[in-house]
Amino acid sequence: MIFLAYQLLSKLIMKKIIYILTLILLTATGLHSQSLNFVRRDVDTSRSKFVTATYLFSIDVVAENIERCTNVSFELRYNKTQFIRFSEWERGNFGSTTKTLVLSLPDASTDIGRLVVTSGMDYTRDTNAPNNPKVVNLKFVVIPAAPHFDVVTFNLINPRITVVSNGQLKLIDLPTTSISYTIHSFVNVWPGDANNDGIVNHLDFATVSYYLGLGPNTKQMRSFKREPASTLWAPQPVIAWDTAAATYADCDGNGEVNMIDNLVISYNYDKQHPVGSIINNTNYEIKLPKVVVQKTSSSIVHPIYVSTYQPYLSLAGTIEIPELEDFEVLGIEPTGLLDGNEATFSIWKSDARSIDFSIGTVDRAKQINSSGIVANLVLEPKKWRLSVPNVAIKNLKGISSFGYIFELSALTSIDDKSENQEIFFANNTFYLNSCFGKYDNLEIYNLLGELVYRADIRNSSVVETLSKAAMKGFYIAKFSNSNKAKTQKIILE
Repeated sequence: MIFLAYQLLSKLIMKKIIYILTLILLTATGLHSQSLNFVRRDVDTSRSKFVTATYLFSIDVVAENIERCTNVSFELRYNKTQFIRFSEWERGNFGSTTKTLVLSLPDASTDIGRLVVTSGMDYTRDTNAPNNPKVVNLKFVVIPAAPHFDVVTFNLINPRITVVSNGQLKLIDLPTTSISYTIHSFVNVWPGDANNDGIVNHLDFATVSYYLGLGPNTKQMRSFKREPASTLWAPQPVIAWDTAAATYADCDGNGEVNMIDNLVISYNYDKQHPVGSIINNTNYEIKLPKVVVQKTSSSIVHPIYVSTYQPYLSLAGTIEIPELEDFEVLGIEPTGLLDGNEATFSIWKSDARSIDFSIGTVDRAKQINSSGIVANLVLEPKKWRLSVPNVAIKNLKGISSFGYIFELSALTSIDDKSENQEIFFANNTFYLNSCFGKYDNLEIYNLLGELVYRADIRNSSVVETLSKAAMKGFYIAKFSNSNKAKTQKIILE
């Protein structure tokens, strides 16, 4: 009996001890959870960890877990005053009688800025004292000379609040609160070094692909153009984007990461930039892994024919296919004028109706010097016996060996209706439709970009040419005169 009584008493004492400890813990937690916090108001939460050079940033100081608060006072101290300047303030929100005072105490002899803040209600015993009020809004600006990735820190020193408790005013000291922001400032972009590792190589193509599409239309992100921007191999300053690493992927400096940035990579390929100097690319032969697209017996191969008036290294553009959802894009394979070039690349990204792509060479000694076929678009039908889709190539641009980006033209479309084509084949003869009288010359090219036939069409609408058997497959017809040129795809089966 004594033993059982002892066990029961022990259990009761233990429960009481646990209860007391729990009350102490809850009380301590409640007290320490009362605080003043920093809340950014100029940007969303995804960008609240950094501030940007030349831009104003706005901070609310907000009470947390503080009920019936009538007044808050504190001193705010921050560093990097040579780069971070206090701009203005707005009063807090304690109701209609809110009074706020902000006193700036500049000290040129130190790197520390000081603001004394007090904010609260006129009627301090008001039963309508707010819960968790906004104390004050403070605005600062980052000057252009601020070092990139430097850090500014804000500290609330000796914060004290006044609350109404049981009809009486009560003073409470709060713990010190601090927050730090990374500075996004001007960085030097070397055009083509998309990952900023000091060398332009195949890894930079992957970086552009990773950030593809980021730019002015990206929600909750700011991008910045380089002014002026060029492909010149030299450091070019620009403000770091909100997604800082993407700044370097904008190789052409237009404020957007797109396929044209790959052209700049091809232009400056193999160049390096150690700190304080420039290393030009070496003279050894440049090679990249060969681009091979695995085809099947049902694959549809569409040649990409490009017309140019000057040599170029690489090109970028958009292929629009209204029926693209009925096909799987197997890839874009260099061919024709790029055959035998061991330094070619092909990058593409597709959505429901179009394919953004870039293709070319990184070897300046093997640039593309003439019009012709440079690649094959390879599609795999998702359904049996799908017809050849309608294709349009738009926004085509190339880059010269001098770094100049210019517009190119390509075969713009496929139209299976012969009455809408300039030329059609029947009875081993080419017949000219609306092009008759508008052009002087007709040239026929094969998939390798080789000229297989040429004719004067100034005085005839009928052109005798090779037999249908010899001409079976894909060809490109080019119509031209001294002022203009046009290309059309021909499919002979």
